[in-house]
Amino acid sequence: MGKLLLSILLGVFALQPQMMNHSGTSNSANINVAPPALLTWEMLFKVIFVEKYSNKYKMKVNVPEFDYSLQQLNHKEVIIAGFAIPTSVGSTNFVLSQNPFSSCYFCGNGGVETVMTIKYKGKAPRYKTDDYIILKGTLELNSTNIDELIYVLTNATQVK
Repeated sequence: MGKLLLSILLGVFALQPQMMNHSGTSNSANINVAPPALLTWEMLFKVIFVEKYSNKYKMKVNVPEFDYSLQQLNHKEVIIAGFAIPTSVGSTNFVLSQNPFSSCYFCGNGGVETVMTIKYKGKAPRYKTDDYIILKGTLELNSTNIDELIYVLTNATQVK
């Protein structure tokens, strides 16, 4: 499935129009805009958790410490694929999961690194549970708000 995803993503970016300068010629050599990074779930596993005391909850909690390679993607545009899982019945709020609902984090399988909060750019589309989707957005690494998932995709739009 990884090769298929890569083929789709490469096709999407090959169809993007090139920027033109005033003379009508391509400006691609002068623009330093990087395409979105392809983010995989295996990359998101590069996190460890350390116990720290929470003043809010008056107890020790697990706080993520992200690998350097993940830190390099923080606040960067990425593309990631996964399964849509609703956060409540009838909700348009979803998380993206590495696994289908029957084996997702919320059902006791996998860890918190296997799910990601999706914050859409504009109105959120409606999905069915376990729809396999590809999203583009800005990766936010969360190590400070323990009431939020550790990975958040902001300004998300659906690629496929």
